[in-house]
Amino acid sequence: MGDYVIRPFRDEEAVTVAAWAYGPPYEIYDGDPGHAEDYLAIDHDGYGYYAIATSANDEVVGFCCFGAEARVHGQEAQDGTVDIGGGIRPDLVSQGLASQVLPLLLDFARHRFAPQRFRTAIACFNGRSTRLCLTSGFRVVRRFDGPGREFHELERPA
Repeated sequence: MGDYVIRPFRDEEAVTVAAWAYGPPYEIYDGDPGHAEDYLAIDHDGYGYYAIATSANDEVVGFCCFGAEARVHGQEAQDGTVDIGGGIRPDLVSQGLASQVLPLLLDFARHRFAPQRFRTAIACFNGRSTRLCLTSGFRVVRRFDGPGREFHELERPA
């Protein structure tokens, strides 16, 4: 876990990450270049977007988000639960990076927010992210209609 850090985005990084695009069928996870400012907004409780960067050269390799930014339409906030989300830079997907940074993300959220549980939503077609979460202690608790697709909602104790 010491190879990566979670930190706020810098302006130029937010612009770059907002333009990330993934190949089909993962285009549902594409950024929106017109909303780079979303990656810079962290509220007074610490919820919002953060960069995941290498410790060695501070290169952004992914992002994570917490709170409302991590929820999918069809999910509501729950007391004691921290919603988490994230993404890996498109050219680094499927290289094992997510399995390296997920423990760091959970540890960051555990210390920052002191939740009772973590929750995430993953499009049902996205087997690779679902497998990652299942091997990290999450379990599917429901299936729901999200934006244009069905999603799995997964939870795990903090």
